Amino acid sequence: MTIPPSPAPVRALTAPVWVLLTLCILPELVFQLNDHGMVGPARLREMAFSLGSFQSDLVNSRLSRFPGQSFTMFMTYMFLHTGLSHLVVNMIGLLWLWRLVTGTRSAGDAALFFVMAGVGAAMIFDILGSPHTAMVGASGALFGLLGVYGVDSRLFWSDTRHTRLAQRLLRLVVIAVILIASDLVSRVATGTSVAWQAHTGGFLTGAFAAMIWPYR
Repeated sequence: MTIPPSPAPVRALTAPVWVLLTLCILPELVFQLNDHGMVGPARLREMAFSLGSFQSDLVNSRLSRFPGQSFTMFMTYMFLHTGLSHLVVNMIGLLWLWRLVTGTRSAGDAALFFVMAGVGAAMIFDILGSPHTAMVGASGALFGLLGVYGVDSRLFWSDTRHTRLAQRLLRLVVIAVILIASDLVSRVATGTSVAWQAHTGGFLTGAFAAMIWPYR
């Protein structure tokens, strides 16, 4: 008698992803309360964006509003969002991609890839983006996790299992479209352009890091 294989266990969400979720959700909750006049000084979101968003003009440290801002903004911008809808879709994307990436990577590695991709996204945005522009949001880092998934699932190499390859490719495309659509909606709502440079930079950073960092 044959015994059917047991289904793969669903990985529990561990501390690293809870830290990332908290760092993204908490600021937006405070901004939402502030927008309704419940906490903090007026225009708190605008103040936080001036200090934490990635701004191409501030790469020159002489223009920074505080010492070290030209470095800290490469990370802080990832945890700020333009509104609740922008945040919600990005957090759904984070949970979705987290489960895909941690199928082959540890939670600590996934968190490190997230941060590395976010920094890489900001660097490419600075190089290819228009001057005098600013950026917020986790989508660049999420595209980095998408790049990691693409490498780990061997989407960029030949695979004899064409059905599974097509399924993985479709999954990657669906996630990318959702993230881009979320960014597009939020940017239209705020009157700014989509940061395609950050998406590209994050994806390439994640894919490259995954290729030189073999999974266990």
